[in-house]
Amino acid sequence: MKYIILAFAIVGAVACTKGEHRAAREKYNEGVGLLVSGNHEGAEKALLEARSSAGVDPELRFRAAYDLGIAYAAHAEKLKSGEKPDLAKALELTEQAVSWFSDASRLRKDDADTKTNLAIVRARAQSLADELRKGEGKLEARLDALIGEQRAVLDEARGAWVAIKESGGADPLAQQGTLAHLADKERGIVAEAGVIGDMADSEVDEIAKKEEGKRSDEEKVRLVTLKNLGVYLGDARSRIAEARRKLQDLAAEDGVSRAEAALVALKRAREQLLDPITILREVAGEQLQLLQETAAVAEATTKKLSLDAGSAAPPAPVIPAWLKSPALAEREIGFVQRVEEVRARLAAATENPTPPNPQDPNAAQQQKLLERVKVALPFVVEAKAAMDKAHDKLIGDKLADAALAQREALIALAKAIEQFADLKQTIDLASETQKQLVAQLTAKNPESKDSLASNVARMTRIKELLADEVAKLQAPQIDPNEKDEAKKKQAEAQAQQIEQQKQMLAQAETLRADAEKLVSDTAAAIKANKDPVTPAKAADAKLDELRRLFFSVIEHLQDLIRQQGETRDQTSAAHTQSDDERKPKLPPLAQREDQHRQMANAITDALAAQADAANKAQDPNQQAQGKNMAAAADEVRLAQNDMADAKRTLDKAVETTSQSVSLDPALKTQATALEHLQNALKLLQPPQENKDDKQQQQQQ
Repeated sequence: MKYIILAFAIVGAVACTKGEHRAAREKYNEGVGLLVSGNHEGAEKALLEARSSAGVDPELRFRAAYDLGIAYAAHAEKLKSGEKPDLAKALELTEQAVSWFSDASRLRKDDADTKTNLAIVRARAQSLADELRKGEGKLEARLDALIGEQRAVLDEARGAWVAIKESGGADPLAQQGTLAHLADKERGIVAEAGVIGDMADSEVDEIAKKEEGKRSDEEKVRLVTLKNLGVYLGDARSRIAEARRKLQDLAAEDGVSRAEAALVALKRAREQLLDPITILREVAGEQLQLLQETAAVAEATTKKLSLDAGSAAPPAPVIPAWLKSPALAEREIGFVQRVEEVRARLAAATENPTPPNPQDPNAAQQQKLLERVKVALPFVVEAKAAMDKAHDKLIGDKLADAALAQREALIALAKAIEQFADLKQTIDLASETQKQLVAQLTAKNPESKDSLASNVARMTRIKELLADEVAKLQAPQIDPNEKDEAKKKQAEAQAQQIEQQKQMLAQAETLRADAEKLVSDTAAAIKANKDPVTPAKAADAKLDELRRLFFSVIEHLQDLIRQQGETRDQTSAAHTQSDDERKPKLPPLAQREDQHRQMANAITDALAAQADAANKAQDPNQQAQGKNMAAAADEVRLAQNDMADAKRTLDKAVETTSQSVSLDPALKTQATALEHLQNALKLLQPPQENKDDKQQQQQQ
């Protein structure tokens, strides 16, 4: 390779040079030596260290940047040409090579070799990106990985910032190495974000080639989704670039702020690939939290006004900056934007819909879904209008009025979610609402009436949806004269599978009927002034059992990983705040962590039961799956223990008022919990060769 030969030629030039950056130059020479020996990872590490320590040495800055381009390009080629090619990682490394050659070109604009190598790696990156675009699910997987990398950078940056704060700024250069290293990591992250953006743009271009009238409903929605994703990715790239500059300048606090904004933008980009109901549910959960905080501040402000009028009561607490109207308004406008994105996606599906194809067996179901979306859309519009109103009230510092508007938004969101929820989602909503109902009844909250009424209606809705599922099941006709044994066995297997599904749906209807009776018993107990909590808890247990019938362990595990990651992000943010700022955030965090622990426990039990059943089977494939399930259960069990440890730390921070309690132990155990959960998911979802394999795995 041309640029590898060039790398060897500069060893002597730098090795014989002496000066104040001699140590950095020696590290550079070490990196070149590792590169010559084929140790790409070692070379990258040494050259990065040399580049970070180069200071104002122009020769070393150029040489290190140039050879980093060489190292990453060679590493990428090795991964691409291996026995098991890793194209995604190869593309990531190639993008890093592009970034470093670009840096070298900036330092020496007229260097011909640098320009040549930059053109080569750009072409390779394009070729790799084209190959990867042929696969499905790449955007989701790569965004998830990118979010994990940015989260790790943010955690390290926060740790460096905390260390600087605790030292009182006595040695501002103590964290120089860490911050410079993080700045280099951000370079790779922004390059990967660019690749993902290119992948999304390529898909947009493919859809745009079709005439608008010939695009399917799915393509219309996908187009809106990808365009929104591109906007957030562009924002994330800008924020990452800003974070990199701040970290390079050793401005730790500003670097943390930009890195956190980048993580938020990446998560919003990933959110675009979720289904609308999931997004609306997440927005509703966050809107509920904001409503509670707005109402609390409104109440505190009212008390302060009464004190100002002459009351002798103790002074009202000072409202922290993050709970004042401008900060609350900023959060509200974020909800407005997210709901508007969902509205645009739903509108794209309902405006000029593609006429149903009579030959399509799914046409009737798609038409039914479209009708539900049409009913849901006005509620989404209503929710956005209420959020706009809440934002305006917050801007005007009218907190009580803002809280009323936020409540209106939540009601509208709930109605929208309900309209186009399928069977699984309706069961999930009923289960969540029942848990809220138990908590409300225990606390004697008057809002329990609304929750109870919602679930009474849902019991009927679930019955109808179960009947629809039964109607879809049609056993294949088995020809007794069929001589092809393979076809006969296939038809018999399909018939057996359909019979099993019918039995499962019958079991589901039994559980639903039991839950419906217990929900009715709860209403009767309230009316008779008797204890409603006992039947409400029993109904909750039945709905949990019903939920487990329809949600696979993998789905639960994926959701738990996402939720635990979000809780860790919130804990990490609280870790760097003052005691007064973080105090109201800790109880909800402890509660969330306990909910994660309970879900992990349920997943562990389910996996263990499935593993036992598989191990008893005679089929070697099932036995192999049983081993994976048992190993996954062990991983989730370890995660469960970590979650319990994290909750204990959070509880201690809530209960201790005499001194500040570090949240660092909670962050560490939350991180290891995530690792164990991800290990479990890998065991249950090994890499698939094609789409069919992937679908089969997810149905296990």
